[in-house]
Amino acid sequence: MLLFPKIDLPPISRRSSASIAMSPCQDIMKRGFDIVVAIAGLLLLSPLTLLISLALKNASPGPIVCRHKRYGVNNETFELFEFRTTLARQEEETFTFATRFGQLLRRSGMDKIPQLVNVLRGEMSIVGPHPFATAPGMVFHLPELHKVKPGLVSWAQVIDDLGETAYSANGLDRRIEYDRYYLENRSFSFDMRILFLTLLSQRTYL
Repeated sequence: MLLFPKIDLPPISRRSSASIAMSPCQDIMKRGFDIVVAIAGLLLLSPLTLLISLALKNASPGPIVCRHKRYGVNNETFELFEFRTTLARQEEETFTFATRFGQLLRRSGMDKIPQLVNVLRGEMSIVGPHPFATAPGMVFHLPELHKVKPGLVSWAQVIDDLGETAYSANGLDRRIEYDRYYLENRSFSFDMRILFLTLLSQRTYL
């Protein structure tokens, strides 16, 4: 018997335009949900945050939390917070250079815990498109992507069965298509479905 049942997911969307609008009521529900989850997460995970911080300090010198430039709503930049997963002065975006403890943090998603601060500040949402580091328009052409807040959890993360596909050109294309599907079907109920599927995902726990 499988602990994590296989879930049939819809195909990647190929529509030419994206529907990014949500009703005012859904926008309020989404923001309220973000605030509640961010505050609850920061409080409940504070003991784990302390343990991770101590482990990072003990493992290697350098900052506990790193700041990365990301593009959000209306292409405005913000600083995305993550636990440091590499040695000091190494490239954070390169998975190869991650320390053993850093690899554990990345694979479990615990490196994203500080991003709850980004959510609380209104720079990110709990669910949204993947926050790409590349300047908008330089690698891909999806301006709709930057009309909504990037997410701590994304549809691309849920449906992507190849794991770390963002580290290849083909993987980047796949993530963009998944984000496009999210934009075309964006709703508060879809956000809840994404969170539910994330909890069912085996990669969430391994």
